[in-house]
Amino acid sequence: MTDHSNWLGYLVSVFINQTFIQSKEYCPGCHDQKISPLLHTHHHSGLLEKLYMFHPLVKEAMLSKMTELVSDFVIKFPNPEIYDEAGQKVLRTFGKDYLIQSNPTFIYYSRYLTPELDEHLNAFPTLHIKPINRKRAATKMSKKKQPSKKRVKKQNI
Repeated sequence: MTDHSNWLGYLVSVFINQTFIQSKEYCPGCHDQKISPLLHTHHHSGLLEKLYMFHPLVKEAMLSKMTELVSDFVIKFPNPEIYDEAGQKVLRTFGKDYLIQSNPTFIYYSRYLTPELDEHLNAFPTLHIKPINRKRAATKMSKKKQPSKKRVKKQNI
């Protein structure tokens, strides 16, 4: 059995990097080229808040780009004995399961991203994510919060 801590650390690192990118894309101060940090919303919120704001968007993008993420990881951590075709398939499956089950708090408090791994990850793959706007963010968040609309049948006793 292989230890997948580096793979999970890589996913957390990419997730956080993409969250920062999205927070800058969403920032009105950046779009309006304001100088003062007070006018940039991406400076106002902490990492956990940013993860809550952009988790659905980043998660969706990473799930759709899992093959590219695995390829980039295998280049950074070459091991032909482990990461052959079958090994890459395991990474894809394991990565998808991890992201599907993830939530912002889990990403924030995970201990997979270590200082040693961070030094090794000097560049990230480019994930082209459609920039989020307020209307799209509100739609995504409302879909997450809506209870299921299934009706429960009353049983006569």
